[in-house]
Amino acid sequence: MNKNYILYFIILAIYFGIMVTIAIISRKKSSSLNSFFLADRGIGPWMSAFAYGTTYFSSVIIIGYAGKLGVLYGMGAVWIGVGNAIIGTLLAWIILAKRTKVYTSEHSIKTMPQYFEKRYKDKNIKFAAGLVVALFLIPYSASVYQGLGALFASVFSLGGESVETIFIICVLVLAFVTALYVFFGGYFATALSDFIQGFIMLFGILCFVIFVFNNQYIHGIGEAYTRLVALDKSLVPSGGKSIFVLICLVLLTSIGPWGLPQTVHKFYAIKSENTILRGTIISTVFCGIIGTCAYLAGTTSVLFGDVINYNGLVAAKAFDEIIPAIMTTVLPPAFIALMIVLVLSASMSTLASLSLSGAGAIMIDLYQGYINKNAPEKKVNILTRLSSFALIILSALIAIFKPIGIIELMSLSWGTLAGCFLGPYVLGLYFKRMNKYGAWASIIGTLVITVVLAALGFVPGLEKTVVFGINNSPVIGVICMAYSVIITPVVSLIAEKITAKKKPETVQTAEA
Repeated sequence: MNKNYILYFIILAIYFGIMVTIAIISRKKSSSLNSFFLADRGIGPWMSAFAYGTTYFSSVIIIGYAGKLGVLYGMGAVWIGVGNAIIGTLLAWIILAKRTKVYTSEHSIKTMPQYFEKRYKDKNIKFAAGLVVALFLIPYSASVYQGLGALFASVFSLGGESVETIFIICVLVLAFVTALYVFFGGYFATALSDFIQGFIMLFGILCFVIFVFNNQYIHGIGEAYTRLVALDKSLVPSGGKSIFVLICLVLLTSIGPWGLPQTVHKFYAIKSENTILRGTIISTVFCGIIGTCAYLAGTTSVLFGDVINYNGLVAAKAFDEIIPAIMTTVLPPAFIALMIVLVLSASMSTLASLSLSGAGAIMIDLYQGYINKNAPEKKVNILTRLSSFALIILSALIAIFKPIGIIELMSLSWGTLAGCFLGPYVLGLYFKRMNKYGAWASIIGTLVITVVLAALGFVPGLEKTVVFGINNSPVIGVICMAYSVIITPVVSLIAEKITAKKKPETVQTAEA
């Protein structure tokens, strides 16, 4: 066996050993449902900030999107990372963190569907929201494994059944270890592992960028910029359609997290209002580094030419293989091992958060909320643990079988979740006049828009338009988010006026 492979496996074993240790030391921190799901609302600013950032950036972005969007938009893709830091992180913390922390603490809210029930005084909307979360987080969770196959194929220089075998083994080990520490330690174990994994991601991505821009093929960032501009890969892509889609990507990946249950959940568990400012700064710096560095590395792929078989990968639309190919080209063996751990860290942190949100929707919102309302907390706690474990394993199995369209469904699920919840959640925090009618209009309308626009992509003549089809999921997602923000207040105010007009008639009838 190649001696480098032995190094890779040793480092992976150490990493997985640390994660198992976290599971062991965290098991006493999740005795109750509140401690399992929210760590008793006692997570400090550093762990909260890293939990937010590592959930935000998964292996899909670092391996898949960075390479693909770097090819399609050149250095314009860097604007996505900038938007993620400023809009998706800084503004999200400033606008949402404090009000979410206060409201959820005062009303003992653990999940976003519970928030809708309390805020809009409607148990049925909790059921609908819980169902949406449970259904749409599954393809998102499965897609977390997207980059692993291409990474292992490049790192181990294997093909066919050999790389497939390693991929399956690693996915199962990754899923089992993640499920283990989530099952035993709940959110505290997740936040603690995110804290460690966050430092790995920061160190790894910075090393990767340094090696990318200081090698014989690029010769520094200034030279890279000059050559990219000469190749018509400037800071803004050419063509109106390209710019439009790029703006949609920035909006989807930056505003979308405002309405995603797995990112908003981090605000529920933060220790106190006084720690939010520090959490805001730390999280913004973290996301700024990860986002801009990942996309910046992706923009250089064209400069490697035949070294990574760039033209062949683009022609085959094998975008997931671009970043792994660059890694194995510019990094020494020890740093390749670090990048493997980086991708695993990004995968595990996102996967843990998704499984908690999904398990909460299934057991807290649906089971305890409707099926067995008198279920004791101890039973719900155990079932929530089992559900989180099962969701992670299910996601692994889906990823292994690689159903057609799983990655497209991931992008679509992101936009659908954000579209359903963005308006009711964000506007509900700030405006008392928002009501359940507006919230229902957002959820139902978003689902209809998503299904219709995605389905029309299969109609001959429409599949190549910028709006229709699963392949244009970023545009569909932005349409859904815009719809949610507009329809929630409009329907709420109309319903308020209609209700106000009916009240005098009710009073007169009662007097008669």
